[in-house]
Amino acid sequence: MKLSIIISFYNLHQYVGELLEILDKQMRKEVEVILVDDGSEIPFTSDYKWLKVYRKQNGGVSTARNLGLDYAVGEYITFIDADDIVPDYYLDRLLKAIDEGHDVIEFSWRSIKGEGQQYEYQLKEGARLSNPSVCTRAFKRSFIGDTRFNEKKDSTEDEDFSRRLGYLDNTKEYTVTFIPEFMYFYRTAVEDSKVKRFKKGLMNSKRIIYNVPHVRANMTDLLEEIKHEDEMNEVWLFTDNCELPELKKYCRVKKASNMWCHDLRGEPCPRVTVIVPPIKTQVLLYVSFANTIGGIPTFIYNFCAEMHEYYDILVLYENLDEPQIERLKKLVPVMRYVKDREYVCDTLILNRLTDILPPNISYKKSVQMCHACKQKTVSIPSGRDEVICVSQVAKESWGNVAKDAKVIHNVLHKDDKDCLFLVSATRVNARDKGDNDARMIKLAKMLDDAGIKYVWLNFADSKLNVNSYGFINMPATYDIQSYIKKADYLVQLSDAEAFCFSLVEALTLGTAILSTDLPVLKELGVEDKKHGYIVPLDMNFDVKKLLDIPKFDYEYDNQSVIDKWRGLLGNTTPKQKYVLDEKVLVEILVMYKDIDLNRMVFPKQRIYMSKARADYLAGKRLVRKVGWE
Repeated sequence: MKLSIIISFYNLHQYVGELLEILDKQMRKEVEVILVDDGSEIPFTSDYKWLKVYRKQNGGVSTARNLGLDYAVGEYITFIDADDIVPDYYLDRLLKAIDEGHDVIEFSWRSIKGEGQQYEYQLKEGARLSNPSVCTRAFKRSFIGDTRFNEKKDSTEDEDFSRRLGYLDNTKEYTVTFIPEFMYFYRTAVEDSKVKRFKKGLMNSKRIIYNVPHVRANMTDLLEEIKHEDEMNEVWLFTDNCELPELKKYCRVKKASNMWCHDLRGEPCPRVTVIVPPIKTQVLLYVSFANTIGGIPTFIYNFCAEMHEYYDILVLYENLDEPQIERLKKLVPVMRYVKDREYVCDTLILNRLTDILPPNISYKKSVQMCHACKQKTVSIPSGRDEVICVSQVAKESWGNVAKDAKVIHNVLHKDDKDCLFLVSATRVNARDKGDNDARMIKLAKMLDDAGIKYVWLNFADSKLNVNSYGFINMPATYDIQSYIKKADYLVQLSDAEAFCFSLVEALTLGTAILSTDLPVLKELGVEDKKHGYIVPLDMNFDVKKLLDIPKFDYEYDNQSVIDKWRGLLGNTTPKQKYVLDEKVLVEILVMYKDIDLNRMVFPKQRIYMSKARADYLAGKRLVRKVGWE
């Protein structure tokens, strides 16, 4: 077999027929044609007996060509892209050139006349092809050897393959001949061609230019960086003097010239045009603005939380508050919309009915969310591929306007993070508590820094200034046991305590404690990690351990305490029966200082007091009883 032609194919049914028809008219036994279907949506089939078709899972043109190389048996190998064509004398000229026995055969080429941008390169004696395309060359199989296409690159794979073969920069000895007739015709009018997508920055591989006028021999860091970038991207080095010849293995080396790239590194170069690649994603959630709390921000967060494991998701916004942005960033990329940047996605989801579709977002499918029932001043935008109502009620409210809308209830996300409930009852700015206030402030910060959600109720006679939304100043109250019972921890961080009622109350209610190392704890039978956590005065501990809340039984011998007091006071019984005095409403008749209230009272004020005291003050004509005789 003299020649193997490898055709990589992916969803190009509208073009490949013309190419195969041209080849069919000139096919002969010395030639095999291998077409590798790279997982097209509609599998390729053919009636041509001479055509060998192999189908594989989609992986890119490099994987398709490498599979073709594995199956090829020809003495020479060449490649044709499925959307290009060759002339009717293609095989005749090529087989004659093969008989000369050179390592490489180069073809003259041009674009198809009248279609798209026009290019033409006709070879003459002594000229060489400047482009690295493998489709405008045929290679002796022994010259290719074990060299294969780089499957990490989804573009510029020809340049990579040709450079590693060694003929682009003459780093390998070989013989070459050329065919002056035009042997290959490019379709430059294909709208979504790989070449155009690459230049726009829509492929994973990018073009990087390093502009380093003098590359010195000690620039090994530059060598390693370019070597790394070459694994995925097309790399060029602009330089006037290169003392590292091994760089030619990993990039094209030349003097600065007019060229475009996606990333320019090194020194500025006015001859280089930088094309900023668009931002690509599978799903783009767009919202102009969202309230701090509401259905739209909740939908966006829940959607990202539940769906980011299935899709690449980008949240694009114009106005969101910082807390929303920060919590979303833990799940997916979040960016502020920029009008001069291009965005490309498979599916665009618009979240507000009033959002105007930005012109610089390209998409395959648009989805309009309808989070609200019908409103007088708002309508469902037309022109969307899909309209999603979050309930049947919402859809029906819009009537005929939403007749084609789908109903998908909002996705829910259950946050598996624990939220600690802390309670403390302590005096603020109390000298006998030592650095208690500072430790409480530090604990709140430790919880915030660790990302631990919490609600902390601090019952005190004055407020403690803690910069955390989880910390809540509560007014002093005499009964907090119901709060302590529901809490995960009772917090006590003072320097010293003689007894500490709140700790003992918590333990008897089954609530763990978080306490500094108070000497009295040992006396009360409190053990670290069993009844809670005892922490050092400097608060140097792993706050995350609080998420492991101890469960325990704690017995306090309250009866023995009562018995001791009974022994001290004597074993007696009450001699007088106490009855709670009834409260009555009175109206003040004259201004006077009330000794029970310890303040002045004024005429026409109404206050409650005990019935006995009201009788006494009414007799002195200071008050008048209201509503009773």
